Amino acid sequence: MSQGTASAGGGVRGVPSEKRAGRHPSLVLLVVSTAILLDALDLSITQVALPDIRRSLDLSTAGVQWTVNAYVLTYAGFLLFGGRAADLLSARRVFLFGLTIFGVMSLVAGLSPNAVVVILARAVQGIGAALTVPSSVAIIAGTFAEGHERNRAFGVFSAAAASGFSAGLILGGVLTDLLNWRWIFFVKVPIVAATLIIAVRVIPHSAEPHDRSRSYDLLGGVLGTAGLLLIAFTVTQIADHTVPVPLVIASAVTAVVLLIAFVVNEAKHPDPLLPLGIFRMPTLRNADISSLAVLAAPFGYSYVVTLYTQEVLHYSPLKTGLALLPAAVASALVSRYIAPALIRRYGMRITGSLAGLFLVAVGFLMLALVDAGTGYVTVLLPSSIICLGLGVGNAYPTYAIGGVTGVGISQQGLAAGIQQTALQVGGGLGLALVATGVSASLDGKTDPNDYIPALHVGAIVGTVITLLGAIATLLGRMDTPEAVAEEQKQN
Repeated sequence: MSQGTASAGGGVRGVPSEKRAGRHPSLVLLVVSTAILLDALDLSITQVALPDIRRSLDLSTAGVQWTVNAYVLTYAGFLLFGGRAADLLSARRVFLFGLTIFGVMSLVAGLSPNAVVVILARAVQGIGAALTVPSSVAIIAGTFAEGHERNRAFGVFSAAAASGFSAGLILGGVLTDLLNWRWIFFVKVPIVAATLIIAVRVIPHSAEPHDRSRSYDLLGGVLGTAGLLLIAFTVTQIADHTVPVPLVIASAVTAVVLLIAFVVNEAKHPDPLLPLGIFRMPTLRNADISSLAVLAAPFGYSYVVTLYTQEVLHYSPLKTGLALLPAAVASALVSRYIAPALIRRYGMRITGSLAGLFLVAVGFLMLALVDAGTGYVTVLLPSSIICLGLGVGNAYPTYAIGGVTGVGISQQGLAAGIQQTALQVGGGLGLALVATGVSASLDGKTDPNDYIPALHVGAIVGTVITLLGAIATLLGRMDTPEAVAEEQKQN
């Protein structure tokens, strides 16, 4: 596998400096950051509106959860496909197409006359999001030179992603309380439209001509996407079964078989969807493994905090979202300003493990201190700032950078798709394990006092998951872009 090297003039690997940034690099960064913010926001904005959606569309509790699950499934399942499509068809083209799908399906979901249309719209919307994420990373890689310039851009991009999840909780509460649930979908339509207009004008066309002789590995695409979809489906069913258990077991077994077949196909295919040789790069490999723990924090943490604030402290959904607002602001600031500086001074290995996932674990563990009389300022505020603000704020951009470090420009979308898939699958699995721990401890009890020991179990489960991610980073390699470039020259 050929990897380009950085040019003497500071160009991105495989892309000359004069063709790299186009005329509006700041606007390019604004466009892709807006897209990732909307993608992350959509993971949480529906959560607080579920009771209203259920009543409006006459759904069961299990049925309404599919307005969330449908998006999560296709988002996680199509990320790898979206990454390879960005490499083969151009990141610009795939980004614009994905963002258009996302916006149109937001409008369809808001206008939906029944539950079936809402769920189908959410599923297609997840595909749109899955196309925009890896193509966004590839666009950043093609716009900013590897090193300090690209790290700073990823800081902005990660700040948008890290704050999007918490922003969704707050915005969902505001729109549902003041208007109705349909506005959680309508509000995104004009934002997407404006972003598309700007994107068409400022995102440069790829400097590399499209090679029409290349294979699209259709079988690999089908096997990989189907396997990831079933893995995501199984993960969503671990804590809260919405379908019969035998079907969940069958989906898990089928997913394993499909993914094994996928690996065999990729090893034999002359132009595979996922060239397995990419995992020989230690920095990329370690970043992807550790990424499995990164989103376990905001997913699992917000689950525990939501139960605590609403079931024990009797907060409204809006007040719960506002309680997480300081952490969301801190996460955006840390991702934008502190993480790039720490990476530059101490490297990705120390920043990702000690300043990232270790702090996430500390903040998560602090939730084991809450009881029925705990005040917001004494535990929840510092816990959320340490976990989501400092920890996730440092971890998210670190592993996003590590996941594409040293990768040639022709495979940036693929590398980003792999890392984002690890993030989403790990986040879903982390949430499922935390929720399972809480549910098993509750054992059907509903008294507020019974929630306290159950939430302590959830906090400990989340702590263990993130500590494992920190240890994986410390035991592996996370070389700087300069060290990777030097090693590639020697090889």
